[in-house]
Amino acid sequence: MSLYDLLEVSPKASDAVIRAAYRSLVQHLHPDRRPDDALAGERLARINQAYAVLADPLRRARYDLQAGHAGERRGSGETLAPARRLTGAAAMRPFVFRKFG
Repeated sequence: MSLYDLLEVSPKASDAVIRAAYRSLVQHLHPDRRPDDALAGERLARINQAYAVLADPLRRARYDLQAGHAGERRGSGETLAPARRLTGAAAMRPFVFRKFG
């Protein structure tokens, strides 16, 4: 599983998207919010490590080279999927993550 998968973002994601995804996941998966989940602390530690690498431009560039994501961030900043109109609760959230648990 790549660091991008842990934060549930694309390798083309901007720094602001990575930061927002990290904050959202930390709020959702924090062990204090999930006292019955024995693995919550471990998951949060992996998310923290992923963010530490992807938030630092030099470490992110080195990781991209090693993981084979090197050419994916260059270009016009296009998304992986075409934009679509969201309705309901998804339209109110700028990021849609998969559900846990």
